[in-house]
Amino acid sequence: MRQLFLHAGLPKTGTTYLQKLFLRNREALAGAGLGFGPHQDAETGSHYPRFVEAVEARGAAAVLAETEACPGERLLVSNEDLAHFLLTPLPSGTSRTWAEEIRDAAAGRFAVTVIVYLRRQDFLKESIFAQVVKEWHCGDILGQDHYDYDLNGKLLQLEAVFGRARVRPILYDDTGRVDLVAPFLAALGLAVDAAALAPVARENAALHRRKVLFLSRFPKRPAARERLEDKFPSRFVTRVLAGSDAVADDGGRFLMPPAARHALVAAHLDGNRALVARHGIADPGGFVALPDPAAPWTPPAPVTPREVAAVWRESLAACGEDRDPLRAAWLAARLSRPFAAMMARSRRAATLRAAC
Repeated sequence: MRQLFLHAGLPKTGTTYLQKLFLRNREALAGAGLGFGPHQDAETGSHYPRFVEAVEARGAAAVLAETEACPGERLLVSNEDLAHFLLTPLPSGTSRTWAEEIRDAAAGRFAVTVIVYLRRQDFLKESIFAQVVKEWHCGDILGQDHYDYDLNGKLLQLEAVFGRARVRPILYDDTGRVDLVAPFLAALGLAVDAAALAPVARENAALHRRKVLFLSRFPKRPAARERLEDKFPSRFVTRVLAGSDAVADDGGRFLMPPAARHALVAAHLDGNRALVARHGIADPGGFVALPDPAAPWTPPAPVTPREVAAVWRESLAACGEDRDPLRAAWLAARLSRPFAAMMARSRRAATLRAAC
């Protein structure tokens, strides 16, 4: 029976990089027997969101029937948010999940394996926070609680549907020697040398922590999660910040203090150890270690009025570089209100600090 691999994320574990790498090396991978499922973006290599949208609109059976027509003894669907979708109940109001729908639709067609990259909770939270402040979140990292960090719980739910042997966790290495590709090829069962694949640039490079702090203070509208046009100003400012020195780097890595990082990991440490033991992971590295609650750490300095003004000037200049003056004027107007609010708040905070 043909193999169908669902690369289900998790977010912020190099998914975009892997998707682009595999897309660029499509022919070499095809020679090793790997093909791609339907509804893949031709530029990014991602199946987000088209695969999920197709399953929701037409049902898992119809989409897996399309998948059967794709070439390759092994087929890959890659979507960083797929784990969340798989564990979501159907809209019918029953407790049945999309994972069960896909499992049953695949019966007789494919042997389904779910590949999930896992990252220790404190690293994961820092990275997720740095992403969500680019689009919709405004506030402190300690108060940002939309994500469920029970990684063992997620895996247990997937294993209950597909079977433990058909869920393959890969631990993301946060020590600075990250190798995303070789473990993924091994999980796919491909005899391909990762070093022989044509490289691609790293995607969605992390901003330093004071730029993340800046974005976490940049006002967003309440509807920003639903309306793309309301996301656009913060996305634009993120692009400006990526190439800017207006907000100084203090050299620190973490926004969370060591005690908070320790508490987050400690709350899930038993689960981390359980999944490592259950899946026979021989070298879990730091995934089952606790951060030092007394490690040296200095909080990032508050964003200054001067930094806000500098980013505003650079944003206006970037608007002016647009060859469409009407679009540039529209964008400048969209940016003016959140920057004005941020500047006022930053000045008030600076005044209070000076008075203390």
